[in-house]
Amino acid sequence: METAPWYYVNADRQRQGPVPAATIRELAAAGSVEARTLVWRQGMPQWQPLESVAGELGIALASEASMPAPPSPPPAPAPAPRMDSPAPTASADTEATRVLRSEPRLADIGAESPLSEPKRTPPASAYPDAALQQAYAAQVGADPQARTAFIGDGHVLYASFLKRVAASIIDGFIVGIITVVVQTPIALISGVSLGLAGGDAGLGSALMQLVTQLIGVAIGIAYFGYFYTSDQQASPGKQLVGIKVARPDGERISFARSVGRYFANWLNIFTLGLSYLLPLFTEKRQTLHDLICDTVVVDRWAFTDTPERQTEELGGCAIAVLVLWGLMILGIIGATVFFIAAIGSGGWN
Repeated sequence: METAPWYYVNADRQRQGPVPAATIRELAAAGSVEARTLVWRQGMPQWQPLESVAGELGIALASEASMPAPPSPPPAPAPAPRMDSPAPTASADTEATRVLRSEPRLADIGAESPLSEPKRTPPASAYPDAALQQAYAAQVGADPQARTAFIGDGHVLYASFLKRVAASIIDGFIVGIITVVVQTPIALISGVSLGLAGGDAGLGSALMQLVTQLIGVAIGIAYFGYFYTSDQQASPGKQLVGIKVARPDGERISFARSVGRYFANWLNIFTLGLSYLLPLFTEKRQTLHDLICDTVVVDRWAFTDTPERQTEELGGCAIAVLVLWGLMILGIIGATVFFIAAIGSGGWN
């Protein structure tokens, strides 16, 4: 993993990177990163302390037991008594005499008093391990749908074929429902109007079909155009699966490019759908309409300041969608075979 980019969390709780492995070695040699510094690279399941991957990076770290303990601070000198003040007596055991004798008080063991110095919370740098752990916890606990700062470089994970299929199934289902809801009342109104007008039935049916098809196209343009140009850069289907659409440099696509991508998708019909298999063979897992419109489909954490959160895993939503879709296809095939067999045996005479 010498060429893999590395990330690390510094003592100020800031994630740094990507940097090459050589930079991590230089920082370790300079003492800028220590054995407990959290580091990560692609392929690691989670952040790890530097000491656990020191062998992989070729770094020799001194063990904490062999490190010298920091010197104890010298005791503060007792304040000298004022010459013009009377010497304290045993009967006058005041707050001042207790201070001079360094006698323990309730304030010294945790309680506050008007004369006690207010407690000071040690800075986070005094506990580097805790600071680094908090930085890691803040990153992994972030909202998975929250948009982070745009980064135009770093590791990019392109969406797998199965993730794209699952997202297309979800979006197709949503767009289909919206289309039916919008088209049905329009078709009914158009049919009633033509019947009352007594016009040509064939011409009226053709016009109604044209109107409903145009409505379907308008819904598709509005649906994908809106969501692909949003902050998420993804339709609801892609958001649920964890992928998004972008330019090859990670920038958000424009509405015009989104419309062009929608129509370019229709060209897959002329290949009998075989061009949908292109992500299995192209370097950036692009389909035909991606290649035409110069777009890519990537993990939702690509081109952000947390690229380490990208994952090849399908996720529960994608798996559930693919399983249900597969069962439905098998059901359709089974029903078709049953009816063909019934007709062939004369069971429907």
